[in-house]
Amino acid sequence: MLDFRPPKESPLLIGFIKLCAPLYKKYGMSDTQIKVKDGALQRFAQLKGKRALVCPNHSNRHDPQAMFFFGQAAKESFNYVAAREVFDWDHGFNGWWLQHIGAYSVVRGAPDRESFKMTKKILSEGKQKLVLFPEGEISRQNDTLLPLETGAAQLSFWAMDELDKQGVAEHIYIVPIALKYTYTGDIKPALANTLAKLEGKMGVPRPSGTKLYPRLMAVAERLIKALEAEYNQEPSKDATLNDRITALRMAILTHMSSYLNIELPRSDRTLDAVRLLRNRIDDFVYESEDGLSEYEKELHAEKAAEIKGFYKDLDRVVNFVSIYDGYIKSHMTQERFADVLERIEHEVLGETSIKGPRCIMIDVGNPIDLRSYQHEYKSNKKVALQKITDELSTQMNGMLETMEHERMKKFVE
Repeated sequence: MLDFRPPKESPLLIGFIKLCAPLYKKYGMSDTQIKVKDGALQRFAQLKGKRALVCPNHSNRHDPQAMFFFGQAAKESFNYVAAREVFDWDHGFNGWWLQHIGAYSVVRGAPDRESFKMTKKILSEGKQKLVLFPEGEISRQNDTLLPLETGAAQLSFWAMDELDKQGVAEHIYIVPIALKYTYTGDIKPALANTLAKLEGKMGVPRPSGTKLYPRLMAVAERLIKALEAEYNQEPSKDATLNDRITALRMAILTHMSSYLNIELPRSDRTLDAVRLLRNRIDDFVYESEDGLSEYEKELHAEKAAEIKGFYKDLDRVVNFVSIYDGYIKSHMTQERFADVLERIEHEVLGETSIKGPRCIMIDVGNPIDLRSYQHEYKSNKKVALQKITDELSTQMNGMLETMEHERMKKFVE
């Protein structure tokens, strides 16, 4: 397992980042504004000085920054849990930043005891609130949630057990947060420009007319066809686009599990399989070479180089894990269009672009008091954890739906 990266808060660095926040939002995030919904800060302030796990949805790579800025507005500093692999990005520089603003690592889908101990410590001590994204992956869908993990509730109960052992009758709360990204202007020209880049890269003839949706579908069809050829998939004549995407995900995961000689989990949750495979790859790639001869080290390096190629396959599965035909057509806002387009950008161009100035809308739900579930947790852990997770999901979905209903929308054809 990858080594644990603990938090190393630097008040000086955090203060500097806060000072530079307006410039970063304008130039580093393409002129992004933060708008906290009326009443949200007041609800959050009710938990001032209390122990809490703050759980936002995770649709965008800028969610951690959004939560940092929310902390500024709430006049609080947070600790954060982040996936272990992101600490190695940019040759480790990304990890340095994360640790010094109070983040620590977790190996997803594995019993990461050091990370769990840190979570228990932070929640039981209550010096700062802890931010954890319960979806476990970036969904890249602004209006909907991936199925939530019960880990948020479980970790909170472990921390409360620690309090009880110390004879401290304090409460621990889970706080639902909704983050919604909207574009403040008309981004159709930027969408058209991105489509043109993709059409050029993929050799897709541009359909006649000025409508964007047919162009997106033509690009998506070419992409799926190319990936089917890459993974030796032959779809049936009556297969829908959804069927083909599902078959592709399963083909990739099955191929990897066969190569790595590992049995896929029996659950139908794709992310369970992704995490199992990712952890197996990490275990091999970062395995200690102590005691190996020079020749054995060379063999290990050759195998590791080959296996590292699977990271791209896993990234591909996650990129398409929650996409489905109809996501745009059922509610064709420019934000939904951008959601899907950015997945294709990520796959074909290797990066995504912000299509224009944005506003991140933030709302705060009603805190979930774990003490009120403690009796049920002691009698039936599984049921209690699922009830709390369902309540968290219901509140987050409700806030996202309300914000979507209330905002002024721009549509794409």
